Amino acid sequence: MPTDGVDLRIEKFDPARHDRAGFSCGVDRLDNYLKLTAKRQQVDDMTRVYVMTADGDNRILGYHAINLGMMDVTELPKKPRGTPAHGELPILFLGQVAVSQSAQGRGIGSILMHHVFEKASRIGEEAGCFALVLDVMNDGGEAAFARRCAWYRDFGFQDFASQAGRMFMTMKQVRAIIQDPVV
Repeated sequence: MPTDGVDLRIEKFDPARHDRAGFSCGVDRLDNYLKLTAKRQQVDDMTRVYVMTADGDNRILGYHAINLGMMDVTELPKKPRGTPAHGELPILFLGQVAVSQSAQGRGIGSILMHHVFEKASRIGEEAGCFALVLDVMNDGGEAAFARRCAWYRDFGFQDFASQAGRMFMTMKQVRAIIQDPVV
């Protein structure tokens, strides 16, 4: 196993340094995103991708992608106090979380999620951010979709009533996780 007894690090994706060619998480869309799209989207300032590697190794064990966005307040079960008149709230959107098949089952996904929470907390402190939002991938059938939804719910994400597979967590929840991490 490539993570046993090795220090791991998470850093911003650098296509010149990080080996994305051999990455395979078992979901073609996630593999292809890293191999074909992530570099271009970073260059064009549409997203930021962070990768996990083992010290001294340029192979990617896992990654996540984040970008900023807005959400319509009507998607929430209850309108938050102080919502702007235009009805949109600032969010951090979690685009992908993927772990290489060789590293799955070792807690890499949870470590990457904690990194997302840390980033979200910092962004919220600097610019204001109401929530962390994601869309659960439905690739692989209903069982895979249900498993992914359950995984995100275990972190505290809540479902949007208006859209199956769209989930959110308020920044208050994110800060509580950062202050009292359960690993």
